[in-house]
Amino acid sequence: MPVASLVRSLRFAVPFALLSFVVAGCSDEADKSSNTENDGSGSADTSGSADTSGSGDASGSADTSETGESIRGNRYCEVLLAFFQAGAIEAQVWGTQGINDCPAADWATVDSAAIRTETRATAVVLNGPRHWVIDRATGEIPAGSSRLFGTLEMRQLATLSVPVGAVSSTPYAERTVNRDSEFEFRAGAEIYELLAPSGAIYVMQSYAQIVDPALTESDLAGLGARLTLPTGWSYRARTLEAPLLVTTRGEATVVQDELQNTYSRYVTGG
Repeated sequence: MPVASLVRSLRFAVPFALLSFVVAGCSDEADKSSNTENDGSGSADTSGSADTSGSGDASGSADTSETGESIRGNRYCEVLLAFFQAGAIEAQVWGTQGINDCPAADWATVDSAAIRTETRATAVVLNGPRHWVIDRATGEIPAGSSRLFGTLEMRQLATLSVPVGAVSSTPYAERTVNRDSEFEFRAGAEIYELLAPSGAIYVMQSYAQIVDPALTESDLAGLGARLTLPTGWSYRARTLEAPLLVTTRGEATVVQDELQNTYSRYVTGG
């Protein structure tokens, strides 16, 4: 696989498998609520069989719920170091979560070519900036070392093994990842969803400033006009009347749009 294609593909494939790790890096939180909202059109996507491949080390679990503050809007960035290993891609994932909010001046010093030379990686992916659209998250605490990329401090979140055949950069294609996590969207929050003709519903959990560096949260309500959706799909923004909990135990199904915004399926459809 050409390096340029690998870089594009890993931006899609690797972040999905990280979600059980990166959520624990956020230090703020919203109060946990037992109320859920699922739009009444299907069941929450909460179960599945875990696969130990592609998992990273972790030192425990965390809940971002100590201050009552929302993590929505928090900014983070990642560097992915990819190496070919025995027919698979081994990806070291480094991120700013729990350390800093990826200041623009420091992010500008991160040089993928220099990192590739230093680490002898097959490819280096700069994945960010990204911003959370969730209010609270729980997940596994990453237990990794920290280092500088340029002047930006990051810590190692995980080392993942991704089969070459699983690496794809196709927008709106479902991917299954192994994670145990819970995302909460508060009552009164505006959320952004993709609706598939099967009845499946995917809620945005983070937006990216990778394809469009000028994208902001205020643009998300009207984002549907910019997306080239598959036949029968639609995009909507709505305000929650009750908290929405997206709980995963085992396998989660996720998609990205062409701007690399990430959505998690919470209604399975027919």
